[in-house]
Amino acid sequence: MDANINSFLNWSQSQLAEAGVLSPRLDSEIILAHTLNLSRTDLWTQGKRVLSESEVKNVKKFMERRLNREPISLIVGHQEFWSLDFIVDENVLTPRPETELLVETALNFILSPTAKILDLGTGSGALAVAMAKEISESKVSAIDIDPKALSIAKKNAERHGVANQIEFICADLRKCDWSGCFSMVLSNPPYIKSADIQKIMPEVRNYEPGKALDGGVTGLDFYQAIIPMAIDRLEENGFLILEIGHDQADEVTALLDNFSCYRNVEVIQDYSGYDRVVKAKKKNG
Repeated sequence: MDANINSFLNWSQSQLAEAGVLSPRLDSEIILAHTLNLSRTDLWTQGKRVLSESEVKNVKKFMERRLNREPISLIVGHQEFWSLDFIVDENVLTPRPETELLVETALNFILSPTAKILDLGTGSGALAVAMAKEISESKVSAIDIDPKALSIAKKNAERHGVANQIEFICADLRKCDWSGCFSMVLSNPPYIKSADIQKIMPEVRNYEPGKALDGGVTGLDFYQAIIPMAIDRLEENGFLILEIGHDQADEVTALLDNFSCYRNVEVIQDYSGYDRVVKAKKKNG
């Protein structure tokens, strides 16, 4: 196949569109830029560059993976979150843009530059690393049940120069008695109902770790564990900040309302207008 960058992008865009990929042009550009070790801007300025046979062969291998609906993040091995580049693989949930609202909310309520923060279900470490980068004197504890996920999280902490601020703990956040006392507890827990897993898009259903998605029969298993356990681990006036599914605000706020120490419960919408984050303040008395 004799192709330059422009013609190959047009061909690959058409192939991905026929396969039902939601962003065929963007994905085509990312795959080709990754293969050629170029930026997307380079592709636009070098559109007439002819691809070698080996380059065509390599990019077609990546294209085949995307046509099989493997997420673009797993193909290229990284994903941007909070303007930071995170290593990802099949052992961690790819960080989502909407989860940046959780970081934004947390930063709005940090009370001390030396805050102690607990990240439950850290996965790739996106929340822990972002908070450590933003609050350079903070100390973060990050829990995950999967040692393979923690290995990725540790690499990301080292990648962004915050490994000395983060303690990584391998434990089941629903069972362990978290040690320490924290000014903030954060979590983006699994919250999809078990029966709904098969209904979600194939990129997520077939390639991302089920344990990072499945919230049990009601989707609330992790909230039911986290909300009461956080009471004994939050300082007075500390904050519990949770990502939720778009239709879970009433149920999660009801769980918080069962405990008199949680005050100022607030549901925060993302930039698409969906309920995305629930924030509560621990106040004794």
